[in-house]
Amino acid sequence: MKKNILFSTTRQWNPGDEFILLGVINVLQEILGDFNSIIYNRSPEVRQVKGYLNPFRTKEWTNRSFSGKKNIEAFFRIGFYDNSFKENMDASFINYVVFAGSPEWMGRRSSPLYDVILRYKIPTVYLGIGSSNVITYNMIKERYRTVLESSRLIIVRDEATREILQPLNPIKLSCPALFASKEEKEITALQKIALIFSTHKAVRSNRVSQETSAYLVSLYGTLMKSYECEIVCHYIDELPEAFHLFPGCQIHYSYDSRDYLEIYRKFDFVIGPRVHGIGICASHGIPGILISHDLRADTAHGFGAKIISTGTNISEVISLIEKSRQSLGKSTEALRMLKREMKTEYLQYLQKVL
Repeated sequence: MKKNILFSTTRQWNPGDEFILLGVINVLQEILGDFNSIIYNRSPEVRQVKGYLNPFRTKEWTNRSFSGKKNIEAFFRIGFYDNSFKENMDASFINYVVFAGSPEWMGRRSSPLYDVILRYKIPTVYLGIGSSNVITYNMIKERYRTVLESSRLIIVRDEATREILQPLNPIKLSCPALFASKEEKEITALQKIALIFSTHKAVRSNRVSQETSAYLVSLYGTLMKSYECEIVCHYIDELPEAFHLFPGCQIHYSYDSRDYLEIYRKFDFVIGPRVHGIGICASHGIPGILISHDLRADTAHGFGAKIISTGTNISEVISLIEKSRQSLGKSTEALRMLKREMKTEYLQYLQKVL
């Protein structure tokens, strides 16, 4: 009988979360075969930080009809229509809860999921989780610690998270976005570079600082003069800004995260501030440079990427590109080897607990 796995992730918010989920599913299928994938959608459009306090977001209110409901719904959230797990559902059919990467493996948006896990005693697995804040284990609320301490497996993707969860002896490996693509690309020459665009004009939590935004515009404008480059946007707010700033440049975007497998496959090198844009390219065997702008940058070490900071001299970036051009074959082979080694380790650990 097919197992039912509930994944903590986001949908239609940050494609990086969906790249991670692709990789997690690819790995789990090698162990469990076919299974039903269900998501607990943490997208802020679906679940607000304090949404759990709203008593009108249940299935019962979703199905209830009354005079003026449509007018009230225009201003207040009544019911839950998203095609994802509803925390007031009977969860006895869930075999495992898998936290698929992300720094948001605890917190108020995830709080209702922990209630479900505790109520139904569902086995949990944490795969490739990261951190965006510096905290200690004792700062984690007891309810989260209870689930963490009974979890079957905890794999972290960065040193900060390993330090936070040190009392639990977590395993540090590459983020599972490394497994998003099932195939690698043959790269023999550096012909086309993907420039991942981000802007300070996007919505909160999906934007970079004004300083980073200005740096990207300056860097990318310079690189376009010397290399064949194309822009890749991950979030809709970036698209009109990219068309305004880079007229005449080929610009890629899709609402569907799976499309990025083919979008990035066209390139031989990648540069940008989005960690999991670097990650999905590494999954293809495409090397890259991450422009660090927050604590999540350490994750890119697990993708074999070079990491630079905002403001790095453009001549230094060009030097890194040229060095990569000279050793492109070695870099690509190193990524393939890294991917094989990491997958072997993931499978070994997962086979023991699932």
